[in-house]
Amino acid sequence: MKSKIYAMALLVLFAIGARAGSLKSNDEFSEKDSIIVTFGDKTRLIIYGENRTELEKIMKYDLNALLRDLKVRLDSTQGDTTFLREEFNGNKYLKNPDQAVDKDYVRIGVRGIHIKDGDMKVSIDGSGVEVKEGDEVVGSDSTYRRIGKRFHRRSWGGSSPRKGFNIALGLNTYGTNETTPGFNKSDYDLKPFGSRFVSLGYVASANVVKGKDARLHLDFGIDFSWYNMMYDGNNTIAKTDDRVEFKEIVNDQGQPVEVRKSKLVVPYVNLSIMPTLSFSRSFISYISAGVYGGYRIGSYTKVRVVGTKDVDHDRRNFYIEDLRYGLAAEIGIRNFPDLFVNYDLNNLYEANRGPSVRMLSFGVRLF
Repeated sequence: MKSKIYAMALLVLFAIGARAGSLKSNDEFSEKDSIIVTFGDKTRLIIYGENRTELEKIMKYDLNALLRDLKVRLDSTQGDTTFLREEFNGNKYLKNPDQAVDKDYVRIGVRGIHIKDGDMKVSIDGSGVEVKEGDEVVGSDSTYRRIGKRFHRRSWGGSSPRKGFNIALGLNTYGTNETTPGFNKSDYDLKPFGSRFVSLGYVASANVVKGKDARLHLDFGIDFSWYNMMYDGNNTIAKTDDRVEFKEIVNDQGQPVEVRKSKLVVPYVNLSIMPTLSFSRSFISYISAGVYGGYRIGSYTKVRVVGTKDVDHDRRNFYIEDLRYGLAAEIGIRNFPDLFVNYDLNNLYEANRGPSVRMLSFGVRLF
């Protein structure tokens, strides 16, 4: 998991042999909360926080261990260094690693679904839906109510509950990952919460059987979906003359670099046929299962190195199969988002061109 400390930045500046006037004055930090510790006339330790709440999080870190590591780096620096800037992985210095301020999670239970990915938090429970970015609420159940849509819209009408425009959000992973000669599984492992699935589509429906408490529908859907496969580590995928390779990302000098994001994106256009059984008075509003097929409309990698804002793209087919097909299932729960799962029956890569993996996607349908 990549450490992301946006709300609080720890900057340690040691100026050796520089003029005292080159150091920033306390007034420059007066507009934001910060702690400035002065050691003599030429050395300062500055701890900056966006607000007091964020500043208090510094208490979770072992600053003594950080400074000890800094001394080791200073001792290893050759020559008379007049300026040194170091970036540290903050979670390395947590007193209790379980208290990582940026620890991502997905929690599903009787209290609802709660997802944290970086600064973004999504909570879905009996009170509705709330989306927060940091401490700011950027979306809620009332937002969707104002535009005439509800996550738990389950009217007992004449058509399928799935009919209409659909947005699905979830995660994707390897449903199967067989040992493949020439490939190490650790080289192409995916980050659980960074590998996301997105789908936008429309469902048409035909009534097959109408009953008093249950109805059978035949749903036909078309959608655009994206696999976002974020690799766990500093590796990326590369295409050679006869296969793909998963290699470590290096700089111009051939030295390994730490990446903030490395992923493979594969979009598809898909068709589906889903028989759906809906209920009028049950806790379960509907059950749907069927098949889908899709065609790949592109693929590319996206790499961003730590410390830069530049994003590198490599648009190739990477020997990914053009066609995908598989099994799909959905379940609707009253006063709760619909849940879906898709399982590809075909391998992601062409035979003998890449690892033998099949994709699995799951998540919630918002509309």
